[in-house]
Amino acid sequence: MFNNFFTKTVLSVAITSILIGCGGGGGNSASNGPNVTTPPVGGVENPDTGTGSDTGTGSDTGTGSDTGTGSDTGTGSGDKEPTTTPEQDYVYKKENFNVAEPNTSANKVKVGVIDSGVRKNDILEHAVKKVYKYIEDYEAGEITVTDLTNAGIDIQDLSINNHGTLVASVIAAKSNGDPEYENIPEGAAKDIAEIYGARTSDQNGGLGYASGALLAMQDLHDKHGVKLFNGSFGTRTAETEYKKTLTKYAMNLADGGSLIVFSTGNEGSSTPNIEALLPTFVGGEGIEKGLLAATGLDSTKKALYRAKDGTGANACGDAARWCIAADYEVPVYSENLNGNAVFVGTSASAPQITALAAQIWSKYPWMTADQVRQTILTTADYVDDGSGKKLFNETFGWGYFNQASALKGPEMFSQIFGETFNAEVDSGLAIFSNNITGDAGLVKGGKGTLVLSGNNTFSGNTVVSDGELRVNGSIESPLTSVYSTGLLTGAGEVGAVDNGGTVSTEKGRLTIAGDYNQYEQAKLVYGLEHYLTVTGAANLDGALEVTAQDQKMVTAGKHDVIKAGSITGDFNTVTANSAFLQIGETTKDANTYSVDVQLKDAKVAGTLNGGLSNASGDLVNQLMAKANAQAVNGESTELTSYVAKVQQAVTAEQAQAVLNTNAGALFAEIPSVLLHNDAMTNAQVAQRAFQVSKQGVTGAWVNGAYQETSTKAKGWDKVDSEISTLTAGSDFQVADNAILGAYVSTYKDDSKFSQSNGTSETDLTTFGVYGKWNTASDLYFAANAQYGFGDVEFKRSVTNGVDSEQSNAKSDLDKYGVYGEVGYSFINNQWSVSPYAALSFNSVTLDKVNESSEMGVTVDDVTAKENKLHVGVRFDYQVTKNLALGGYGEYANAVDRSLPNVNLVSNVDNTVGVSYQAPAYDKDYFLYGITFNYLTNNSKWNMFGDVAGNAKNSDDIQAQLGLKYMF
Repeated sequence: MFNNFFTKTVLSVAITSILIGCGGGGGNSASNGPNVTTPPVGGVENPDTGTGSDTGTGSDTGTGSDTGTGSDTGTGSGDKEPTTTPEQDYVYKKENFNVAEPNTSANKVKVGVIDSGVRKNDILEHAVKKVYKYIEDYEAGEITVTDLTNAGIDIQDLSINNHGTLVASVIAAKSNGDPEYENIPEGAAKDIAEIYGARTSDQNGGLGYASGALLAMQDLHDKHGVKLFNGSFGTRTAETEYKKTLTKYAMNLADGGSLIVFSTGNEGSSTPNIEALLPTFVGGEGIEKGLLAATGLDSTKKALYRAKDGTGANACGDAARWCIAADYEVPVYSENLNGNAVFVGTSASAPQITALAAQIWSKYPWMTADQVRQTILTTADYVDDGSGKKLFNETFGWGYFNQASALKGPEMFSQIFGETFNAEVDSGLAIFSNNITGDAGLVKGGKGTLVLSGNNTFSGNTVVSDGELRVNGSIESPLTSVYSTGLLTGAGEVGAVDNGGTVSTEKGRLTIAGDYNQYEQAKLVYGLEHYLTVTGAANLDGALEVTAQDQKMVTAGKHDVIKAGSITGDFNTVTANSAFLQIGETTKDANTYSVDVQLKDAKVAGTLNGGLSNASGDLVNQLMAKANAQAVNGESTELTSYVAKVQQAVTAEQAQAVLNTNAGALFAEIPSVLLHNDAMTNAQVAQRAFQVSKQGVTGAWVNGAYQETSTKAKGWDKVDSEISTLTAGSDFQVADNAILGAYVSTYKDDSKFSQSNGTSETDLTTFGVYGKWNTASDLYFAANAQYGFGDVEFKRSVTNGVDSEQSNAKSDLDKYGVYGEVGYSFINNQWSVSPYAALSFNSVTLDKVNESSEMGVTVDDVTAKENKLHVGVRFDYQVTKNLALGGYGEYANAVDRSLPNVNLVSNVDNTVGVSYQAPAYDKDYFLYGITFNYLTNNSKWNMFGDVAGNAKNSDDIQAQLGLKYMF
């Protein structure tokens, strides 16, 4: 009974002593609730006139003293004058390594507005995601939740003056292109914040108690992942037990990674509302990492807002260490007044800070709540309350918030927040461009990149435990330690370095103001022309890797790697991280460590030996030699820019892609491929002619044929082709034992080239004639001739090692061939066997090819031709009067083949070219197939066809089907 009585007594006292209102109020009446006042002429409310007398309202747009674009490039101060290395004539410009701000506009931040509710009106509809009503059962420590998202807006916010809606407007109001609202004050986080509104009561204008508000925050955190909350309400007094409840709820939120911004209140008091003091309660110390308190300044930005009656913003008091100042008066759009007005009170101050927190969290999504807090506090403009210059004071806390500075990262690493600032940049790029001071250190973690571009004087040590720390400004840490998965780069200056991971000069000439110790497991990546400067001693071990990444063209010769006060030790291994460069001797004297860099023979840089690598290797070697001469003479040309990118190819696979590009192999190969395919087609034509003339009478016919072939020459492309032809012809019986015919075909050849990463589409029109004469002794003679013309369209991917694009080319092509056969037909009842021998000639000519890409090549006319000897046998079995089934086998070999010398020049520099012989594909084949021939009863229609394969290449297949009508 005592416990029940005690609980009811505590609850009664709490209810009578707690006011949740517009940043806190001075009493319990509705008159102390939220208020919106219309501005006088000129749109500015003058505090001296006493117009800001409402105790629960607030001010300004919350933008701070600057525009807050966050557009700093993160570049550091940069060297004004370029530095020239005499032996290379390379001009080093630090500003070339400036880093542009990443676009983080797509990073949305969920913001809980815990208040009288939020109206999903025209200027907030884009931002409001959910609106809930929360009713607390204090004794049970539970809440009842009702979704109001699709309810009427008058239910969503019960406040007479739409208090919660005004708070949300300071954060996220937007005209959304509606002319009616084009002149409204817009929220600082209008394109970032996603609003989750909460109404915490059915009474008192929708405002409930602090405990219910904290439970509402927890619910939004658990169900929707909301981590940022605005609390423009306040409680002036509370009993101990109630403080314990608030402490418990707030601790859960802080431990869960949430950040709450509370208003200090509007009584003009030297102490803030109790919500702002939660970290001072027993057991509440851990809440500080997730809490900010916001007070309000007048228009001078030098004093707390005061009305004539003495009311106004409460001071920070004991919350000074986590307190920040914003404007007390904020322009807003008022639905009640159907126009712009001024929102007055620390209720308006808090959402300015909440909006800034949302912007910071959007730009740096990897930050913890405490780090967002640290960024806001340390970038504030200090306001002296007479107590002297220090980090914060009991009146204004850290001072007036500075949006522009806050969006450049923190300005201080202070042990107030911990011994180190742990930047867990899990991915992507983040830039801190402020000049960071303080007595704490920095730990860079995560796989992403953190750029420090300011002149940083924080005195703690720096650790690169993972990912990249790029210093483009300077840091004065006495020691920077690089762990095994860490990477230290940049064009700036650091203190002494212990390298147990990777230090790189790829991103500029890094200076170490102190000693440099490199351990056995560590690596120094030397970006050519970017030596490492060490003002102290360089103690070497581990690996040196020389790279051409992100550089201008590297010339052959001696390159300085380290310039130090003294050098001891040596690298265990020295390698080149470019497939087209190789390392010669290394030299070391008292102060300089150098390497001799030479151009590697391109023919052995890739994955293929011989073949197209020899051809293109010669071309690339010439290009590199000419570019080297130009660079040594101080010239900057398209060729030197091209070779600079070629040198950035790291792997043999990347190098092979460059070689494939410069070989132009598919242009050299296509005549040989078509020659091979045409020889197979000739065999098909001969078989068709045999079938179509088998009945020996005049007629007209059509035929469709299909082939798949695969050709391969060592060191060259594997070419897979699909050939289809559609033919129409007619033949005439010119004598009892002789027939002549003619035909026209459409010929289409689609080929894919493996190494060249390209395709060709050949479209030809072919005209042909054929004939057969049977002697009285069953000896026969057959022949055909054909000529085709059309074009070939090429598509392939080309690369310079860095950039890739599709290159196109189109060229005319013609081909011709003749075929002569002699055979003898042995006929025995139903059987017919016909051995034969034949000789064929084929020629394919491709006109000049000029690729569209500047990375491509130009190839002169090429012609391939061959003579082939054929021997074979055909046999038939007359199954019925109308149907004959059979088969055939044929072996053919190119007894004389003439392949072209390919003359090729680079499109990068057309004075550089090579000549090489086109590849030779298989000279022979062994076809075997089955046939059928069917004649209708009226002897008018004849259907014939065959299917064949190549015994020497299982990938070669062909089939055809024809129909003849006999006159």
